[in-house]
Amino acid sequence: MNNGIVFQVETNRILQILANEIYDSPLALLRENLQNAYDAVRMRFASTGTLVEGGRIDICINGNEISISDNGIGMTEEVLRENFWKAGSSGKRSDNARRAGVVGTFGIGAMANFGVCTRLTVETYCEGNTAILCSVAERDSLKIAEECISLERENITPEQERETGTKVTAILDNEHPISPNQALQYLKPYVGFLQVPVYFNGNLISGNAIESQLPIANRSFKQLGVKQLKDNLCQGEFDVHADQNGQVLIFVKDIALAGNVIEGSMVLLQSGGQLIGLRSFFGLAPIPVGGYYQFGGYANLSFLQPTAGREALSRESIEQVSRLINLAERAASELLSTATEADKNNAFLQWLIAHGQYNLASMVSIRVLPENKDISLGEIKTYIAGRTTHYYTGNDSQILSMYANESSYLLQVAQSNPRRQVQVHYLTKILRISAVPDSAQIIRTYTGTELNMREASVLIRTASILRDDYLISDIEIILADISHGVTVFPQKKGNQLTIYIAKSSSLLPPLFNFYDQAYELFTQFMKDFVRVHIYPRIQQFVPSSTRDGVDALQKILQRNRELYSYEETDFGDLEGVLGDYLSGSVTLSKVLNEARTRAKPQTQSVSRNQVGSVENEIPGIAESPIAQSTEAGLEFAPSPPIIRDSVTSDMKILMTAAKYPSLNNFSMLLGLSDRLMKTEAEFFHAPHTTRILWGGHRVVYIFTEATGRLSLYYDIELREPIEHTKAGGGMFQTTTLITKKRIFVPIPDMLMEEFQITNGSKQFFVRFDILSGS
Repeated sequence: MNNGIVFQVETNRILQILANEIYDSPLALLRENLQNAYDAVRMRFASTGTLVEGGRIDICINGNEISISDNGIGMTEEVLRENFWKAGSSGKRSDNARRAGVVGTFGIGAMANFGVCTRLTVETYCEGNTAILCSVAERDSLKIAEECISLERENITPEQERETGTKVTAILDNEHPISPNQALQYLKPYVGFLQVPVYFNGNLISGNAIESQLPIANRSFKQLGVKQLKDNLCQGEFDVHADQNGQVLIFVKDIALAGNVIEGSMVLLQSGGQLIGLRSFFGLAPIPVGGYYQFGGYANLSFLQPTAGREALSRESIEQVSRLINLAERAASELLSTATEADKNNAFLQWLIAHGQYNLASMVSIRVLPENKDISLGEIKTYIAGRTTHYYTGNDSQILSMYANESSYLLQVAQSNPRRQVQVHYLTKILRISAVPDSAQIIRTYTGTELNMREASVLIRTASILRDDYLISDIEIILADISHGVTVFPQKKGNQLTIYIAKSSSLLPPLFNFYDQAYELFTQFMKDFVRVHIYPRIQQFVPSSTRDGVDALQKILQRNRELYSYEETDFGDLEGVLGDYLSGSVTLSKVLNEARTRAKPQTQSVSRNQVGSVENEIPGIAESPIAQSTEAGLEFAPSPPIIRDSVTSDMKILMTAAKYPSLNNFSMLLGLSDRLMKTEAEFFHAPHTTRILWGGHRVVYIFTEATGRLSLYYDIELREPIEHTKAGGGMFQTTTLITKKRIFVPIPDMLMEEFQITNGSKQFFVRFDILSGS
């Protein structure tokens, strides 16, 4: 008989994986044990589902000793043995635990403590027991499948009074020191809203009202109304308020998923920064959701599920919240549509366009000439009272004076979107008002025999770029003389798009100069010319800006993911399955197979020699065409990327020596991960918006394509927290730069310090995914 080989496990290495991959700092140790304490309190004081008074948690930090005490349900000897000390086992998956609203379910926390501490002591008493249990584990003495954790019993008599609960004391190793102030700042987002008193070194740090933490000081909101809305999965009650500038505040309650009542509520503030996820008021993680109103605030919902490492929420949780956000935007839009505040809210206008709900635009105003008054669209018919009326989309003074006089009205349409698009649609489709007869005319076209080499090259390059980069297959570009000073005049006939470019246009001489003097940059300069000057005029004809184009894009992204999955060699995410293996519930083969199916957060590392200058890496960027400035709101419209696909750069961060309008005055660009470049690069070739949110350890980018149906979030977890005074975010001008090997996105000036590398290297975790809207 052949001698077998003994399967061995190196205990210290397993503990390092369990700890460092999940809870890699004493701050995470604090959070994990505090969450356990909170769950124990809820099991005792919220067993019926309603939290009653009486619970308390105390946190003390003294040098390298951390203790967390609670007067919760306590642990029996069986629970201590089978749940607390047994990796991969949890006693919080019962109906009683769910009814009490516990937060944790993973059951890896006790072992993970030893990534940062050398000794862990647990003292616990459960009502009905005859003894206090005291258990101690030393990191250096731990061995798998051996009795290496001590357990002592201190018997008590029925006459002795003893408060139920648990005290966990950890002794930190010398490599993981922690200061009380550092711990306090870290814990506040997690415990600030708890309805159980939590004391930190004797000071109360919980009990805050959610509304008190919203940035609404000195702002007055009035109620617009309450809506009960649902889709095929979610439903809720939406109490909508607005301030004098039309900005929206929504209180969401009575939430249900698939007919099941969900405990909790949401508070949503338009342009309110990050949307923070809570469960039973315990802080979890930011929720990367998109939307036109850019809702921030707090979502305290019982269905939110954190990942095993607590650093993010599950994809299912994010998608369910996204559904509720969609309903909240609908409630806000329907109620705003009856209020004068609607006229001040650009997000409301964008929502109307995206959903084709132009009939809700009756409160949007338009300038009426010659009186020079702003009248709501819903009142126009009454106001004009049968008088001859036209609308005008331009600002030519002669036309204004010609059509606005004592016998006729002229409705002057706004010059920027989304207001312009809403006004024109309402006027033409609902009010049936005609435009003034002021359309541009093609006076003369030039054939190929009438063009010089430079002009022909511009036409050919423009057509090629529109075909290859913007997916317009049937395109013709013609030089022409155009009336009314028009420089670019598109016409769609059948499937063919014809674009007339004025031969006398001031846009052409810079292109000719590059053709004559710097031909090596001519192609890249032409790409910028199309992005800045041609795309805005043909956006409605570009497939990537339409719903059909989004469906095609989704197929391309899915194909890229399938192709990349065959190249993937990482073992994936071990953190969620090692506990099961150590508990003996699965085989090693099962662990390896399961690990490959889980999405692992990537570690992105940037060293000093991977920081380069834009001027050296991307030649000619300063001379690129510049988009004309627009009114507020339009600068954040979906925009194509800057494409430099002939440029190869190994840099991961690019810095500028000056402010360049062509880069929207950003001074630093961050390269996204190699994995994203392989699987999701096609997304960034389509026009998209850019939203950036930051706070705590997180910087979250949310990119949304033109129809709003697809969003890509890119979540960066920094090693060090961002100063709390810097927390914020919002919409930024899209400044995506695509090179041959990497995609770069802008870093706001106030975050540049977080990505500066003076020596050595910087590491941070990144996660990304595509989210589909309804």
